Amino acid sequence: MKPTPNDGLAHRLGQALCWAVWAAMGAAAAQATEPVGPPPEPPPEALAACKSLTSGQDCSVKTPDGTVIKGTCWAPQGKQLACKPKGAPPPPKQ
Repeated sequence: MKPTPNDGLAHRLGQALCWAVWAAMGAAAAQATEPVGPPPEPPPEALAACKSLTSGQDCSVKTPDGTVIKGTCWAPQGKQLACKPKGAPPPPKQ
C-alpha cells in the first residue's frame, strides 16, 4: 500500500491529540492535589465544642441534621481551639 500525503498528517494529528490529552490530565492531577487558598474557618459549632476544653481533649459536635461527630480539640498556631473530627486529614503545613 502506497502512503498518501494525508497519512503523515493524520499521524501527526494523532500524536498531537495524545500529547494534549496527556498534558490536560497532568494539569488536572496537579490542581487536585494543590490546596487553593487558606483553609476554611471551623464552623461555630466546632469552636463552641472546645470553648471550655484544652488542646488534645476529646470533643463532639452535633450537626444541624442531628448527627454527632466525635473529635479532638485542636488549633493551628495563633488560631482559636476547635473540635477537629477524628479521621480528618492532617492540617496543611504553614
